[in-house]
Amino acid sequence: MTIMNAPSTTQRYAYILVFEPSIVPSIVASKRFRAISTWRAVPLYSDPMNESSSPSPRWTPVFDRISDEKRRRVLESAKAAFARDGFAGTNVNRVAAAAGISVGALYKYFRTKDDLFLAIIEESHALLESTLNSIFAAEPSFFGRVEALLRAAARTSRDDPELVRIYVACTTEELSGLAERLSGSIETVSATRYRSMVAEAAASGEIVPDADPAMTAFFLDDIFLSVQFSCASTYYRDRLRLFVGDAADDDAVIAAALLFIRRSLAPR
Repeated sequence: MTIMNAPSTTQRYAYILVFEPSIVPSIVASKRFRAISTWRAVPLYSDPMNESSSPSPRWTPVFDRISDEKRRRVLESAKAAFARDGFAGTNVNRVAAAAGISVGALYKYFRTKDDLFLAIIEESHALLESTLNSIFAAEPSFFGRVEALLRAAARTSRDDPELVRIYVACTTEELSGLAERLSGSIETVSATRYRSMVAEAAASGEIVPDADPAMTAFFLDDIFLSVQFSCASTYYRDRLRLFVGDAADDDAVIAAALLFIRRSLAPR
């Protein structure tokens, strides 16, 4: 599961469109990107003193100025297309048609197909941060948090399987180039929170004292991802069924995962 926070700085770009998108550097400052209705967009900025080391925004200031409803419609249409057809198979003309806009308008909002795809992936960051904050505030115990994280992984996959399928696609070699642009920011928040969670539990005696925070956090996240992918991806769902049969409902999977983690980490 995943997120990123960025400091409030100024991004400098203007955009023009012919038949292919291109960027014209300018000193036009975009306003802070707003959340998109049910979508929680991550504010992305670049440091004007060091633009080469920071990501450019995934969308243009033009997209930021359209209505919330229209932004939501564009992103929902793109999400459905990428989840259904994959990155290579997604046609931006069809995305634009499904959103009720012209392809020219779409390229005024997003410079490239890559940026449109990455904007959808980054939508999950704010959702993850909100989920982690809620769980860590409500559940003080280590195993209480683990169970809540397992349930959140299953629930979010059922609620928004398209977003999870797109995230699964980012784990393939086919999209390794795009994944490299995201992996650090996507995984940093969960890695940091899980390491701290493990270290605190080991120090307090709630789990075995020799649990390595980094390694334990890594394997816990792999379990969370396995549950999440198995609820949303056809391949992973069939794989789960191959191992455990038709009894693989969410509650059974979560109970088995929690038992495995307890027996691995609970003090002897």
